[in-house]
Amino acid sequence: MPRRYGQWAGAVLFVIMAVLLAGWFWQQKSDRQAVLVIAEPVAAGAVITSEDLDVVEVSGVRGAIPSVDSGSVVGSTAAVGLVDGQILTRDMVTTDPLPGPGERVVGLQLDATRAPAGLMPGDTVVVLAVPPAGDPSTPGELDAPTVLAPSATVASATAIEGAGTRLTLLVPEPVAERVTAYVAAGRVAVVQAPIGGDE
Repeated sequence: MPRRYGQWAGAVLFVIMAVLLAGWFWQQKSDRQAVLVIAEPVAAGAVITSEDLDVVEVSGVRGAIPSVDSGSVVGSTAAVGLVDGQILTRDMVTTDPLPGPGERVVGLQLDATRAPAGLMPGDTVVVLAVPPAGDPSTPGELDAPTVLAPSATVASATAIEGAGTRLTLLVPEPVAERVTAYVAAGRVAVVQAPIGGDE
């Protein structure tokens, strides 16, 4: 009798676990929604076309754009550099052209000592003037480096194996030419600005 009771209890437990597992899968599936993802890389400032978009089902991605809203995305502008497989959110697209009023685009490639790893589109950085590579410089230059742009936005960032990071920055128009000249002279470094700005 005890053996049969144990078998019966085991069968009941199995049924309960199966029901709970089925409920969990149903809940996961019900929470999923079809959202837009990038099918092909899109540069910051480029117009997004229908060919650039794909649809996947996900859950728990805050701000993801539902696939039914694709009409509002096609024809808009990428506010930041977009990569394939990236889930689109509203802050990644804009109806305004880039660069915006009072901005200019500057491209640069910096080694690991002049740009932090992991910069992402949308990050804010400070652009500094630094001595060129191999220059011994002076303590004054190092203690108080010249700020070329106190606030610049990363439009795209690509890690180049063995060669640092390739960046596209949106910088204020009044300093764009100066920043470009320092870039050409190999005298630029960037520092990631604190989230939310300086306290």
